[in-house]
Amino acid sequence: MKLLLHACCADCTLKFIASSKDLNLKSFAVYYYNPNIHPRSEYLTRLKAIQQICTENKVKLVIPNWQPQDYFSVVKSPKNRCPHCWNLRLSKSAQYAKDNGFTHLSSTLLTSHYQDSQKITSLLQKNCQENSLEVFIPTHVCKDLETKGFYKQFFCGCCHSLTERYQEKYSTS
Repeated sequence: MKLLLHACCADCTLKFIASSKDLNLKSFAVYYYNPNIHPRSEYLTRLKAIQQICTENKVKLVIPNWQPQDYFSVVKSPKNRCPHCWNLRLSKSAQYAKDNGFTHLSSTLLTSHYQDSQKITSLLQKNCQENSLEVFIPTHVCKDLETKGFYKQFFCGCCHSLTERYQEKYSTS
């Protein structure tokens, strides 16, 4: 199995690695494609953390260009944005996997408490089928793994999520 792992952040990457401990870690690469993450400083801070995790775990890291226009071309409004964002990132990951000889695809989005893993699994399956790839989902996903020692974000990454988090924090009820 040659696995490409789409990764959104260091925390979720560590959870995926723990969930897949039976895997030979040399048999996969991490693909950090996240045009949804804003602002650029947030993108770079998450990238630095994921570089640290990949270096410590001796995992290859692939970093495509950060192009927020990819995100804004598919997400037109804050309402119901997540499925469009997930599909964008999974479709680009599947295309990269196909073009670079990977046989399997997965995503750290499956390890997050904040994401809809059923919808993500469905989108992952669709994108794998369209690109002649196999889906890899760990049998037991470690969503409760305690991780520390690197930057952890407080929002999913997109500007809409950031706005919502600040509204929650500062709203007076």
